[in-house]
Amino acid sequence: MSRVPSPEASSREELSIKFVNTVAWRLRDLVEDRIATSDSILKWLLDAELADRRIAAQLRARWKSSPREADTFLNAAHGLREALYKLFVARIVGGRADPTAVADLNRSLGTGSGGVALGTVGDTLRWLPTAGKVTPDALLKPIAWSAVSLLTGPRAERVKQCQDERGCGWLFVDESRAQNRRWCSMGDCGNLAKSRRHYQRSQAVEE
Repeated sequence: MSRVPSPEASSREELSIKFVNTVAWRLRDLVEDRIATSDSILKWLLDAELADRRIAAQLRARWKSSPREADTFLNAAHGLREALYKLFVARIVGGRADPTAVADLNRSLGTGSGGVALGTVGDTLRWLPTAGKVTPDALLKPIAWSAVSLLTGPRAERVKQCQDERGCGWLFVDESRAQNRRWCSMGDCGNLAKSRRHYQRSQAVEE
């Protein structure tokens, strides 16, 4: 079952949450990895505005002649993603943070800054591509910073995991006033859950 984030589920989420959610159906035997290849992660970085077409073209050309570099970067990205997932879930359940996951996150925080830097677009601060040779690992640094800010800030307790019974597993930040959000998206998992409950109630009445 292919999974594409709905606008509600993705447009407002933290960068680090979006990154973790590149794995769909985490709580099922067969997961869906949306950045399983070097091309797919380049597209994700473009969509997340952590790279522009110039950077993507540079990396694509380098990786074509050096597939080992592409594999190394992809492994680093996957490693960071799984470290963040472990840390967020530990925060959600009140468990102890995995020291290895903490080390992986710290490693990403310590990478160089070549590739992206903080800049302005009008009155808005955002990550912008920089001139010069791209350091691929540096493209992951804003994701690591996003995670640290969320994990150590006042919104840490708002991080939750979708309770969809099919095994969605996506994370989200609960910004609802009542702090009772249960699903990654009302337009997707939430509506399906309500439909299932309605069907079960109707079946119970008929019996």
